[in-house]
Amino acid sequence: MIIDVHGHYTTAPAALDAYRGRMLARLNKPARARLALPAEAVAASLERYVAQMDARGIDLVLLSPRASGMGHEIGGEAVSRAWTEVCNDAVAAAVAAFPDRFVGVCQLPQSPGVSPAGCVEELRRCVDELGFVGFLVNPDVSGGLPPLTPSLGDQWWDPLWETAVELRVPGMIHASATRHPAFHLNGSHYIAQHYAATVEICGSDLLTSRFPELALIVPHGGGGVPTNMNRHRALHITERREPFDDAVRRLYFDTAVYDPDTLLTMIDTVGADRFLFGSEMFGTANVVDPRTGTAFDDIAPALLPRLPAAAADAVSHANALRVFPRLAAALAARSTS
Repeated sequence: MIIDVHGHYTTAPAALDAYRGRMLARLNKPARARLALPAEAVAASLERYVAQMDARGIDLVLLSPRASGMGHEIGGEAVSRAWTEVCNDAVAAAVAAFPDRFVGVCQLPQSPGVSPAGCVEELRRCVDELGFVGFLVNPDVSGGLPPLTPSLGDQWWDPLWETAVELRVPGMIHASATRHPAFHLNGSHYIAQHYAATVEICGSDLLTSRFPELALIVPHGGGGVPTNMNRHRALHITERREPFDDAVRRLYFDTAVYDPDTLLTMIDTVGADRFLFGSEMFGTANVVDPRTGTAFDDIAPALLPRLPAAAADAVSHANALRVFPRLAAALAARSTS
């Protein structure tokens, strides 16, 4: 079984983008409205997705809104809340279209300078009413310009973490758009933010004394931190922090790195129990590698056979079921229904 924990609804019907366009034209009068996507349009938008899952042997995808389109940097709190609700409802419609292939993960109504406490209501709605099993959290809410977002290790985030622990849902650290002219969105911004998130969390007491039960996943192999271990081992010694190896193993990472040799090194360094299969299909790496003739994001056949059997099982699905307790419960309920 393969559970892909990193999927975005990048193939959503055009009506979703059209709705966003109308919303941006009325930033001065934001309204909390719902968009009812036709069921047939939603199903049609996922045909390629499901076909690719079948071709790659992926049984289930944890589906979240398009990361670059979360739009936290645009407008104020009311605009972010309205757009977030629409995006999460679109994911719920996708799950309803293919309930055996997708499970929902929500975005949050983050807004520059606004406390994460404002995200709690929507997180509860998505978990309690829509049946979602996790959430995305953007570590750079303003897109790189003032007001800057506090470190993920800062207590500013605690109202969100408290709710996540209460609801038993893990968070995936995932950047959205950037307004900084020095960064390429997919090439450097995402990777830099995820690298920084790993460093900031590991250097804090977030997952030790404050929220030891909190589960956080950093995609794209933590931005590559596991390939720079000695740098951070040295820094933790210099700064009199706990050993970096202990700190980094409190986080989880996904396999959306797309290079099997690099992934094998990362898994060997951090441990197979800390990696979850994630490919982010129909994203950046949905391109054929001319050296192999297969898509870069078709990582399962290049990675899983090279792992010991127990490690392959852990990475492909067992870790996901452990880290996402509501997912395990949902699948158990499906099997008995």
